[in-house]
Amino acid sequence: MAVDLTNRNGTLSVGVKILDCDHREMSEAISELHAAAVIGKNRNCTGLLLRKLAHFTLTHFALEEGMMGATKYPGMAIHRLNHLSLMGHLGTLISLHNRDGLTLNPNSLGFLQEWHSAHVQNDDLHYGLWLNQVGKR
Repeated sequence: MAVDLTNRNGTLSVGVKILDCDHREMSEAISELHAAAVIGKNRNCTGLLLRKLAHFTLTHFALEEGMMGATKYPGMAIHRLNHLSLMGHLGTLISLHNRDGLTLNPNSLGFLQEWHSAHVQNDDLHYGLWLNQVGKR
C-alpha cells in the first residue's frame, strides 16, 4: 500500500509534525531570501536574511540530530554529514556575500532550494518513515 506523504498544502511531508513545520518555515525563509535578491534589496537586508536562514537551519539540524540520537536512528552519521555539508556551503555563501561582495541572485541562491528539497525528499523522508515505523512497535 502506498503511503500519502503530502500534507494538506500539497507539500512533501516526512510524517513528523514538528519536522514538517520546520521544513515549511525553512522553505519560506529561502523563498523570502530569493525574492529579496530578485528585487535587488540592499546587502544589509539580504545579509540579515542569510544569517536568519543559517540560524534557523542550524537550530533545525540540532533538533533533528537530537531526535535521531534519542531514537538511535541507524542513518544518523550520514545524515549529520549532509547537515554539515549544507552548513559549510551556507557559511561560505554568507562569507562571500559579506566580505567579498557576492551579489545574491537566482544562480547564487539556486542550490539552497534544490538542496532543501532533495534533503527533505530523501534523507528526511527516510528518517520520518523509519521514525513512524519504530513508533508503531
